[in-house]
Amino acid sequence: MWSKNLFLGVLMVLIGEALSAQTAFENPIEKKGRLGSPLVETSPFVFEDKLYLLENNQRFWDVKRAKPGDYFHEDEVRIRDVKSDKIISVPLKNHGFGTALVWNDRVYVFAGDYGEGKPWRQITEISMTSTSDLKTWTKPQVILRAGKNEFFFNTAVCRGKSEFILLYETNDKHWKPFTFRYMKSTDLINWEAIPNAIYGTDKYVGGPALYYEGGWYYTLYLEALNPGYETRITRSKDLLHWEDADVDRPFITFDTAHKNIPLIDLSISESNASDVELCYYNGRTILYFTGSDQTTAGDLQWATYDGTPQQLFEHFFKNTNGVKVKPPEHQGDWAPVLTAPQDTAEYGAVSLSAISRTPTPQQLAFQERQMGAFIHFGPATYIESDFMSVPAADVFNPSQLNAEQWVKTAKSFGAKHIVLTAKHHNGYCLWPTKTTEYSVKQSPWKEGKGDVVSEFVKACRKYDIKVGLYISGGDKHFGVSSTPDPQGERKLVGDIHQYYPVFLEQLRELLTGYGDISYVWFDGAYDPFGWDVMDPKTMKPLGTAYGDAIRTMVEHLQPNAVVMGGTKPDVRWSGSEQGWAAYPLWNILEQGEGFSHWVGPQTAGYIPAEANIHPREKWFWTSNSDGTLRDMDYLKKVYLQTIGRGANILINMTPDTTGLIPQKEVDMLKELGMTIDKVYADPIGTAEFTNDHQEGEIYMHLPKKKSIRLLVLEEDLRQGQFIKDYNVEAYINGEWLGIANGQSIGRKRIQIFDSIRTTKLRLSYTSVANKGAIRSFTVYDTDF
Repeated sequence: MWSKNLFLGVLMVLIGEALSAQTAFENPIEKKGRLGSPLVETSPFVFEDKLYLLENNQRFWDVKRAKPGDYFHEDEVRIRDVKSDKIISVPLKNHGFGTALVWNDRVYVFAGDYGEGKPWRQITEISMTSTSDLKTWTKPQVILRAGKNEFFFNTAVCRGKSEFILLYETNDKHWKPFTFRYMKSTDLINWEAIPNAIYGTDKYVGGPALYYEGGWYYTLYLEALNPGYETRITRSKDLLHWEDADVDRPFITFDTAHKNIPLIDLSISESNASDVELCYYNGRTILYFTGSDQTTAGDLQWATYDGTPQQLFEHFFKNTNGVKVKPPEHQGDWAPVLTAPQDTAEYGAVSLSAISRTPTPQQLAFQERQMGAFIHFGPATYIESDFMSVPAADVFNPSQLNAEQWVKTAKSFGAKHIVLTAKHHNGYCLWPTKTTEYSVKQSPWKEGKGDVVSEFVKACRKYDIKVGLYISGGDKHFGVSSTPDPQGERKLVGDIHQYYPVFLEQLRELLTGYGDISYVWFDGAYDPFGWDVMDPKTMKPLGTAYGDAIRTMVEHLQPNAVVMGGTKPDVRWSGSEQGWAAYPLWNILEQGEGFSHWVGPQTAGYIPAEANIHPREKWFWTSNSDGTLRDMDYLKKVYLQTIGRGANILINMTPDTTGLIPQKEVDMLKELGMTIDKVYADPIGTAEFTNDHQEGEIYMHLPKKKSIRLLVLEEDLRQGQFIKDYNVEAYINGEWLGIANGQSIGRKRIQIFDSIRTTKLRLSYTSVANKGAIRSFTVYDTDF
C-alpha cells in the first residue's frame, strides 16, 4: 500500500500537470554555420578519437560550365580530417551516395557503383570497402544488387539490436519515388531482405540516415513540402511499424534568408534542408546537412546538439501537450527516488531503487590491476578448439603440464591476475569434482589423481598473482544450456531444475577448496541462468532468481572476490573479444542502460568494463596455429584501445596438448610486456597537485623545453567516476595550444599526439557536481 504522504504527493503532481499550460516544442539543434561547399551527401564519423567527414564529391562541381552528371565517372568518395581540413583518403571512385560505419576498430564505407557504360545515377550495385587505418582499403566488393528496373540511391547502415541493418533508397515503381527498404546482415557482406520492412510507400521520402538508439530504429528522411524540403524523423521497434514525429516538429528545416548558394543564381533563397547525418563527439552530437534548392548542388552546413544522439532523437517524441503520459526525464546528477522504466523494460523489470555510484573495494582493486591473463585449457585443446563438443574424458592428457610456466608468462606481460577455465561449455571439470565423472578423474594424466586447478592456484600463490576461476553455467555434458540467440531472445535447453543443484555444488567446491579466489568469471554465452532466458514452451522469462542465488553464494563463500557476469555483476564485458572498449567509457550504468552494455536491464550502478582477446585465431590451442598469433602492432593497438580508454584487459594464453604454452606465444607476450615497460620507463614530467584538487586547472612545469608526444591521465575513482570532459594544452611560442582532449578519463586515459616541444602544460576538466579529481598526469616522449 502507498503511504498517505506519497499518495498525496503523486496526486499533486498529476493535478499540477493537468493544470499546466501546454508547452511549445523547441528544436534543440543549434545551427553553427554554412561551410561554403556544394557537397550534398556527407557522413561524419569518429575513428580513434578523431572526427572525420566522408564526402561524396561530384566532379562536375569543379569544372566551369559543367552540368549535373558531367564527368560522373570521376566522382569519388573521400575522407576529410575535420581538424586539419585535409583530404586524407579516397576509398572509392566512380561511386556515389556513400556512407560510413565504424565497427570494432574498422571503418566501413558503403556506396553506389556507377559501373561502366550506364547513364548517370542508374545505380544497380552497392559496394563496400573497409580499413583499419584510413590508408589501406580492402578491395571493393558488391554486397547488394538491384532488382529488375530498379535503381539505388542513398544508403545508410547501422548496428542494430543484434545485427547490422542497411537502408537503401529505391525507385521501385510500386510506390511513389522514393521508398526505403531495410536489409539485415551479421557480417556486413551477406544481406537479407527483412520482409515488409519498408518505409515511405505513401509519400515522397529521400536522403535517409539510420541509427539504433535505446531500443529504437530512427530514420531521418526528407519530406516534400511543396514548396521546399525539410528533414523529419520517424522511429520503429521492429522496422515494420513506424511512428512519425509530429508534423510541427521537423528535425531540420531550411532558412529562406540564406542566399549566395554555391553554383546557382546568387539571388535564389534556400528551400531545402536534406541529407542529415550525425555522430557523437566530445560530449556533443555533431550534425552535417545540406541546404540549397535541390537542383544543381548543395550548401553544406553543420550543427550541434548538447547531448547524445539518443537524447536528441527522443526529444522529438516527447509529449508536450496537456497531461504528460510519463514523468519528465530525470536530468540531475543525483539519483532520484523513483524513475520511470526505460524502453528496454520490455526485456525484464528494471529496479527503481537508487543505484550505487561508488566502487566497492573489490572493484577498485580489480581496476587497479588493469591487466589480466586468461587460460583456455581443457578437452577442446585436443579437438581443435571445439568447445561445444563432448569428447571422451580420457582425451585430456597434459603429460608435461607446468602451471608455473603459465604464471611466469602472464607476469612477463604485466598481468596481475589469471583466470583459468575450470569448467568450459562442454562440462569437463579440471578438478576432481564429486558431481560428475566427466573430469580429470578419468584422465590418464597422473593416473586420474591430478588436479589442474590445484596446481594453477599453487603457482599463482608462489609468484604473487591473484587467482581467478571461470566456470561455465552452460554444460553440454549434462545437457543444460541456453540457445545462441541474441540477448532478450534466448531459450532454455534441458532440465534446469535437475542441473541447478549440481552447478551450485561445483561452484561450492571451487570456492571452498582452494583458498582465496579474487575473481569469479561467469560466461554469458550458453548460460541457462541468464536474466533473459525463457522457458521454450511458455516463452516466459525464467527471471533472475537462479543467477541472484548464485551471486549470493559467491558473496558468502568468497566475500573479497569480484564477479564478472551473471545477474548481479561487479564487472561487465566491453562487447569485443578482439581487445576493444568503447570511448567515452563510463563505469556507471544508469537505470535502463544495461541492455546496451551487455548486462541485464535490471542492472545499474558502478560496473567497470573488461575487454578480452584471444591472440590466436581461436580461444583454445589448435595445431599449426602459431602463424595466427597477433603481431606486436596489433597488440599495442589493443592496449591503447582498452587500458588507454579506462577498461581492463584479459589476454588469453593457450597451453597445448602437452600442458605447456608454446614458446612462440611465450615470446610474443614477453615482448608485449617489454614494450609496455619501455613506454613508461622515462617520464618527461608529472604534475604536482594535492588530493583536494577538484574543478579547475592543473599545471605541469618542465625544467626546460622538452619534446612530448604521449600523455597518461588517471582519475581518482575512490568516490566514483565524475570527470566528464578534459582538455590538455601546451605553452608554445607564447600561447596555449590544445594538444589533446576527450571526455571520460576513469582508471587510465592514454593519448598519442604529434610531437611538440614545450616547458609547461595545462590540464583543465569539468566534472559532475565538482566532485572529479585527477590522480596523476604524466607525459612522455615516446609512443607505441
